[in-house]
Amino acid sequence: MSSGLRPNDQMHLPGLGVPVDPWTGFVLPPVITARLQKLKEAERNFRLTLHELDGTTEGSRPGNRRMALAFTDLEQATQWAAAAVLHGDD
Repeated sequence: MSSGLRPNDQMHLPGLGVPVDPWTGFVLPPVITARLQKLKEAERNFRLTLHELDGTTEGSRPGNRRMALAFTDLEQATQWAAAAVLHGDD
């Protein structure tokens, strides 16, 4: 995968409007698409909660190093979860 986009971000690129697995190029089944959408919504809600706790606004930098690490860990967890949804037990 040459781009820096996460799998669930690549599904929203302009094109035919058909979500595909960025690693295989195959069309994603509706159940997988729904799971990735649910994951994306959960990540957004958690990110907004972190901003609220930090006293910052969406899109701004975290207030301290520990909160920055929390945002990084959230992104990593989301990437691992998206890979698990896409590829199951691979």
